[in-house]
Amino acid sequence: MASLKDVGERALIERVLKGIRGDAYIGPGDDAACVDVNGSKLVVSTDIVTFERHLVKGMTMEQFGWLSAAVNFSDIASMGARPIGILAAVTLPPDTDENVLYDIMNGVDQCAEFCDAEILGGDTKSGPGTVCGTALGICDNKILTRSGARPGDLVAVTGSLGSAGAGWYAALNNMNEKDALSAAMLPIPRIKEGMFLSEKNIATSCMDISDGLSTTANAICRSGGVGMDIIWESLPKGAGVENVSKKLKISDKHLMLDCGGEYELMFTFGKENLDILHSSDIEFSVIGKITSGNSVNLIVEGNSERMEDNGYEHFTKG
Repeated sequence: MASLKDVGERALIERVLKGIRGDAYIGPGDDAACVDVNGSKLVVSTDIVTFERHLVKGMTMEQFGWLSAAVNFSDIASMGARPIGILAAVTLPPDTDENVLYDIMNGVDQCAEFCDAEILGGDTKSGPGTVCGTALGICDNKILTRSGARPGDLVAVTGSLGSAGAGWYAALNNMNEKDALSAAMLPIPRIKEGMFLSEKNIATSCMDISDGLSTTANAICRSGGVGMDIIWESLPKGAGVENVSKKLKISDKHLMLDCGGEYELMFTFGKENLDILHSSDIEFSVIGKITSGNSVNLIVEGNSERMEDNGYEHFTKG
């Protein structure tokens, strides 16, 4: 049998899903699941963060706690739901100072408060440093999913791109890039933006950019059976990208397309809704369009190149 490292996270998930039964309103395969509870759409997501993979150099335990909550609330946001709470299951080595646990949970609570939600419960066990969060939300309007993009739709992203990756490299190399470091350690779940897209019935598809833009774009296209053209010059470059790219000789394309940890939203929408978006207070950039093809293409100075799925993937990349 092949090892997890040989198969990779995304292929493993696809294989697992083939053997899972269920008839949920929206089951496995999207950013979050949705269950119909007496006519209400309950949205649920779970995600794990670990000291080994997610503890950025210089990050406090409060920031780690915030991150563990933010990655879960971001999935709730990408479905267009309103967060209501989070459960946090924490494992720590037995000889860990008790204040580490208090600080982590304080960070979880701060992020929950920011999202107008609360801690609903959790668990503690002996083990390596991890937090497994489970976020809950309610959607009163249209549920946003990865599928649904149509040829002719515009493609947009909230916020800017690349700061989280730049912050990660800045931390590793002791660079003073305050905004980029903040993007990596204290990502902001786009709750308001997701709810707006749902309430106004604007987005035809939506997904958070947790594993990199290239991964997100390819996932939306696979789910919808469409292609996508992304204009490189239209991508909003985030804080720190320019400096980190130049000083460390790291490609800005790598930082903006392939680094995980963005937690912005990528969404598609019909051109007729562009004025509604422009008249809102949503920070967004139109970066391309949906095509009838079967691949994601990056257009750089008028030249097209295929954008492969090069985002972060667990097991194969550590």
